[in-house]
Amino acid sequence: MRLSPPEIALSRLARCHQQFLDIILEVSDGMASYWNPPTAPSIKWHLWHMARWADYVQSMLAPVTAGETDHSRVGNQLWDALGIADDWGFDEQSLGTWGVGSQLTTEEAQELPLPGLARVVGYARSTFEMLERRFAEIDDGIFDLPFIDWHGNDTTVGDATIGYLAHANRHLGMIEALRGVRGQDGTATI
Repeated sequence: MRLSPPEIALSRLARCHQQFLDIILEVSDGMASYWNPPTAPSIKWHLWHMARWADYVQSMLAPVTAGETDHSRVGNQLWDALGIADDWGFDEQSLGTWGVGSQLTTEEAQELPLPGLARVVGYARSTFEMLERRFAEIDDGIFDLPFIDWHGNDTTVGDATIGYLAHANRHLGMIEALRGVRGQDGTATI
């Protein structure tokens, strides 16, 4: 059976998200929180960042998957709906571009009040599931629709979804590397 491009993207997305969750299971909170070298974000930061990205991307895809022609409106994020920033003690001004940790300095990223690993995993699991539901709503017609991505680039929905996957895999690779240099098996795929 031949899969369509949106089905391939959804399959890869689900696999990547599961790899994030599986590789984190074997990491202690202490190891996940460790910044060494100090210029390499912690494992927990990488997971939080990708959870924020998943939440942000699903909100951007919400009007598209709802069939709206005005894609400038965005949907709700769990981060806001559940008041996670307040609950975790975040200062909204310190979350970087798009509120997802992008373009923070190392010092700003280290100062984020990330809670225990279990809470970050819970948020990641929820946002990953939401993004997978959004991807599941994308058919061939939606996949090829014009879309303005988070950088303001004219692209397509399909290109933006593949862009998310590429970004997620870069951060999964960072977690693998950080585990490896800390003496654990680094691979997420075996």
